[in-house]
Amino acid sequence: MPSPVGHILLAFTISGVPKSGDVFTRWWPVLVLFAAIAPDLDFLPGIIVGDPNRFHHGPTHSITAAVVFTVVIALLFRSLSKAQMLVLFLVYAGHVLADTLARDLGAPYGVPLFWPFDSHYYIAPVTLFSNFSHGTHNDGLSSVIQDIFSVHNLWTVAIEIAILGPLLWLTERYRRRTS
Repeated sequence: MPSPVGHILLAFTISGVPKSGDVFTRWWPVLVLFAAIAPDLDFLPGIIVGDPNRFHHGPTHSITAAVVFTVVIALLFRSLSKAQMLVLFLVYAGHVLADTLARDLGAPYGVPLFWPFDSHYYIAPVTLFSNFSHGTHNDGLSSVIQDIFSVHNLWTVAIEIAILGPLLWLTERYRRRTS
């Protein structure tokens, strides 16, 4: 799976980079960031039971979860336009799809893309991203944190910046030219 940095770069590639004054004065960039990391909130129940990876890459990593997430956000924030709801759906789904494009070293490999309609886990035959290491099943929280702050993950983030940085730059350049 890509790192949180990779997921955020992809999110802003999809949604657009907020203008400098928007980051702390408006709620839209916060919603985009939340949608970018929401599939990984499946770490929270695992942290509570002392095994952070126990529930990771489960149902929250599916297209169904992206739909449910978007509907819940739309109900909570009724002022969202249909275009904004679509962007939030695409950001959430982008996270899930990016995880299919990353090397996965722990079974089950990939994500349950079509859960609950299909129990198979999907991963691309050719991966674009390295794996972001975050421990394994049955690792305690301290082992997971130690794994997160590894040289391997620093290299993984560098690869994501090298791939997604130019993509973000190109999309922003295009947005500014057309606006």
